[in-house]
Amino acid sequence: MYELLLLGMLMSRDMSGYKLRDVLGSALVPQRKISNGVIYPLLSKLEANGDIVFIEDSQDPRNKKLAHITAAGEAHFYELMKQPVADGARSESIYRFKFRGLFAVELTQQKRILQDYANKVQEDLNIYRGVHEHLLTLLADHSLNIEALKAGIRSIDLSVAISQTKLDWVTQYLFEILNEEHHNEAKN
Repeated sequence: MYELLLLGMLMSRDMSGYKLRDVLGSALVPQRKISNGVIYPLLSKLEANGDIVFIEDSQDPRNKKLAHITAAGEAHFYELMKQPVADGARSESIYRFKFRGLFAVELTQQKRILQDYANKVQEDLNIYRGVHEHLLTLLADHSLNIEALKAGIRSIDLSVAISQTKLDWVTQYLFEILNEEHHNEAKN
């Protein structure tokens, strides 16, 4: 899973292990610190697979080493971008990794990834709304713990708001891609 983000970041420029560690930590959902014990074995694995090589940074007085993606690494990145995202606890992180790498793939693949995400978010939103409606109907049953129901409703309200924000974001992104595509077609 982490390979996708690291290779995607290296598609834009060479980076140190330290920088890649920070990028990885900030891209995870929820965000967290990544230890050297996680990042460096992962970079070693990518190097052993031929996906990256380490080069010396000639502009750094300490000759810091930078990870550089190889042609094999680029091919691996494109393959990872094509793979569907499985449902599960890590799917949100994987989509976020793919979003960071969208710049490196064709518009048709960008649209597919974004539409898949939109469908997943819409599915979640529908479930949350259904649970919300169910909890509202339970409020009429005074034999139940009303305060617990209200707490549940507030929690579901947060999930609905987050899902709606995600859906708004992906809809806007798709709209911008379609406008760019139409603009490019008009120029040709």
